Amino acid sequence: MAQYSSSLISRFSALFKRTESDLTTLVPEQIAQQITLPFTELVIPPASICWKSNLYFQHLYDLPRGALSGPVQEDKAEAHSFLAHIVTKTIDTDCIIDLRDIYGLSESVCGLQPLQSLESFAASEQCRHIRIISYRDFEKTITQAIPHFLSDQPINLRQASWLGENLFWASEQHSCELACAVVYAKRRGLDLPKRSYISRYSLNSDALKVLSRNYHMLIMPEQAWNDRQFMAILVDAGIPYARLTLTKPPVQNEVLLLSKRKKSSDNLGKGLKLAGGYDAAEALLRLAQR
Repeated sequence: MAQYSSSLISRFSALFKRTESDLTTLVPEQIAQQITLPFTELVIPPASICWKSNLYFQHLYDLPRGALSGPVQEDKAEAHSFLAHIVTKTIDTDCIIDLRDIYGLSESVCGLQPLQSLESFAASEQCRHIRIISYRDFEKTITQAIPHFLSDQPINLRQASWLGENLFWASEQHSCELACAVVYAKRRGLDLPKRSYISRYSLNSDALKVLSRNYHMLIMPEQAWNDRQFMAILVDAGIPYARLTLTKPPVQNEVLLLSKRKKSSDNLGKGLKLAGGYDAAEALLRLAQR
């Protein structure tokens, strides 16, 4: 009985090893023939005056190690070392900004997401309770939004290179008051200069080039993680990988990171590209260079 069990175990072991070997030695063309997934390019939402509703990469600045998922800690740590600097942040403390040049807001106000101008927001139902008829009304409203408006204390703004030169007010409250005051100032031709600290987020072209030389960074459809054929190649063969949420809602893109320095993961990356996959690192590099 023991001899029979040992023989049976040996046969199963040999079968498993042969299957594993078959998967890890698949060439890109063979992988492409087996993968049928609805790949898409990097999804870019319509422009919005809502900071969080636009293309959202700022969470990649100072990326925590826990942001990556995957079965092997070493693979996640290696991928993280290449991702840590693809988004940079600087704070410009030497700016005088006219508040009329503010494009958008950081507070997630209901109804703000699809709007493309502060004028549209000021005319919306959310701002209906604010009425600015006189200059006194204006002063009252602007000081509700910015209590230190008449002092030299700076306000905080945000800007992201992938969103152009648009400036967003960083405060998470009194967005209605600020929008209505700014719109009134535009209509009345009132100058609103204010000392500002601007947090500027940028895509780092050099870091993205290094990432692209070392990794496939493939945009994966949600269906991939329930696709038996794809998961058999990825998981059953023990291919090293890491996963990352690249952009956050309202449009979420997840990427699969596959090292180009390891044959099995490089073959899978090439195979997924042949099957129609899009490389996010290449898309980010185009955004950084435009």
